[in-house]
Amino acid sequence: MYLLEEFSRLAALRACDIVQLDLAHCGGLSVGKKIAALMQPQDLRLAPHCSIGPVALCAAIHFGWSTPHVLVQENFGDFDVPWRRDFVNGWDPCQNGEYSLPDSPGLGIELNEATIAAHPPQRNPFPSLWDNRWLKQMDRYAAR
Repeated sequence: MYLLEEFSRLAALRACDIVQLDLAHCGGLSVGKKIAALMQPQDLRLAPHCSIGPVALCAAIHFGWSTPHVLVQENFGDFDVPWRRDFVNGWDPCQNGEYSLPDSPGLGIELNEATIAAHPPQRNPFPSLWDNRWLKQMDRYAAR
């Protein structure tokens, strides 16, 4: 789901126990907070989904720390290309199994423009779950 109206209907129906919104696809932090406000009176927990990289993950972690009914943060980016973390300088968000926030202004991270330039965007670089390439990629990451 991407639209606030869809999340509103989900909350009204109590169609699940845990809502997995993606801040990068539903409208960002402000819309995420509106979705969270819809879910809280229904006692629905949140598990933000993040699959596109460290900047989106940092925003999702900020969201999680500021939203009491966030249960867990997904970071699908761990299964992406090995250089994805290098898009930001010196930030490793997970320490001893817990996410921590940077302490600089804004999101608190600094982009590594050289790494970003070395890896320009590609259309559909991540294999579909229905493609055999998915299994091969998961095997490669499991071997790390």
